Amino acid sequence: MYKIRLATLDDLSRIAKVHIDSWRTTYKGIVSQEFIDSLTSEWSEERQKSVITNQNKFIYVAEDISGKIVGFASGGPERMNDQLYKGEIYAIYLLEEYQGKGIGRDLFIAVIKKLKRNGINSVIVLVLEDNISAINFYESLGGLKVKEGSLELQGIQYKDIGYGWMDTSFLTV
Repeated sequence: MYKIRLATLDDLSRIAKVHIDSWRTTYKGIVSQEFIDSLTSEWSEERQKSVITNQNKFIYVAEDISGKIVGFASGGPERMNDQLYKGEIYAIYLLEEYQGKGIGRDLFIAVIKKLKRNGINSVIVLVLEDNISAINFYESLGGLKVKEGSLELQGIQYKDIGYGWMDTSFLTV
């Protein structure tokens, strides 16, 4: 059992733990080990705080029955001035042992519903090309490959793919 709720500033350290732990398992062999090893709680907390304290952005967390945060998802307005997609899912991260249990889908739906309440019905998410489990996840939710780009981490370029939904109303039923 778990529950999904909006994050608060009190959750920052626990969100950072999920963020870093999930990077270490998800991106091993995908991004440089040097980058993964350089991740710190302070880095993650700063990133998440900038989302929580922005009135147009938000984070949802998934808590297990003991209150442990096991995953989170963040979203808000699309950040690259895309003309088609007005909303963006910035991140979805789950601890490895909680993946495949429907929690990621529930976090995704929570973000979509919040965006809809904010008047946003079209959404994009960027995923690294080699993150096959994320690609499969977004495709299973009806995401269509709509663009390609790149992400630079410590001077190394990684190819990313944008998955989009022009109308998310079917996802919230």
